[in-house]
Amino acid sequence: MALLAGTRRPLDQPWEPFHPLAMDFLAALSAAVRQGCARREELAAFGFWCRRAHLEQLRERHRSRLPRLGRGLVFHAAPSNVPAMFAYSYAIGLLAGSAGLVRLSTRRGEGEETLCRCLREVLDRPEFAAVKARSSFVSYPRDDALTAALLSGCGGRVVWGGDATVAAMRRIPMPPWAVDLCFPDRWSLALLSQGAVAWMGEEELAALARRFYNDTYLMDQNACSSPQLAVWLADGGEKGARRRWWLALAREAEERYSLGAFQAARKLEQFCRRAMAAPGVKGLERYGGNLVWTAPLELPLAEDRPPKGGFGLFWEAEIETLDQLPALLDQRSQTVVCVGADPGETAALLAARGARGVTRVVPAGQALEMDTVWDGHDLIAALSRGIG
Repeated sequence: MALLAGTRRPLDQPWEPFHPLAMDFLAALSAAVRQGCARREELAAFGFWCRRAHLEQLRERHRSRLPRLGRGLVFHAAPSNVPAMFAYSYAIGLLAGSAGLVRLSTRRGEGEETLCRCLREVLDRPEFAAVKARSSFVSYPRDDALTAALLSGCGGRVVWGGDATVAAMRRIPMPPWAVDLCFPDRWSLALLSQGAVAWMGEEELAALARRFYNDTYLMDQNACSSPQLAVWLADGGEKGARRRWWLALAREAEERYSLGAFQAARKLEQFCRRAMAAPGVKGLERYGGNLVWTAPLELPLAEDRPPKGGFGLFWEAEIETLDQLPALLDQRSQTVVCVGADPGETAALLAARGARGVTRVVPAGQALEMDTVWDGHDLIAALSRGIG
């Protein structure tokens, strides 16, 4: 087992949520990440999330009428395809008053290595010795016996990953008092108002495309909250507005996205697999060369969930009214990203119709914004306990 940062034997003493030293440490980590990772947008976003002003907002939001303490030592397992996820999970656990034992994949990439360097540098500062004593970042190949031994001393675990990862982790026992938070496969969609896009000026359209790029291309659509399906609401304007939108996104991608052979091959593979496996794919449109692909699907969908996109592949569907949106959602759906559509109106309709699955309705640009409430779970409350 390789130690990447922190200590090999973390303490399990609980702290109160939003402990001053935890706040100071995360604020210092924010500065280190924003200085050292400015060129990696997804890492810089984590640094921005940890800034002091945001931490204070979270403290006010989660203020409790009862005294609270963390759950002791919490085990975190995060996927390797979302580089900053392990750091968000650890930071939220720390804010909840819990110590952190974080397992990283042996297949971690440059993003995780960069964040670990920042963590080592800040944890090794003398003023944060008490935080280091409660923090352990390790990496090892899959070993259920080792994981079971580590979990035996934990008061909780947080698992981010695919269904198979969650199922495998749930087979490994924990102490009976430990809490278990698992976040399996989810999918998300974008709701685009054709009427709103048709009336947008070029500056407004470009700004919205820039925000939508952040929702999708920064993580190659690998994040559970990145839209795979683009649902057009036919609420006015000409259908040519759709082409105008995708061209605006392609222009943004031309400036910011590096499309390599691997990404291009995976995108082609995803499209071909879906086109061969099930009916309902009505064609393929390309914008900006290979940067943006759109493939219209017939409704109702041939499968329980839309096919996976990625690397700039978006599946498209059309609805005539907002009332048709709940029928597209299932228990695995998570985030609805609104482009031109009103998030408040959309959320109210989904709640009134008893929509399945969905837990977030956000404007474009906020799909990847991590929150202390995720998939309907208040993570600060779950990773701490009230006393009263």
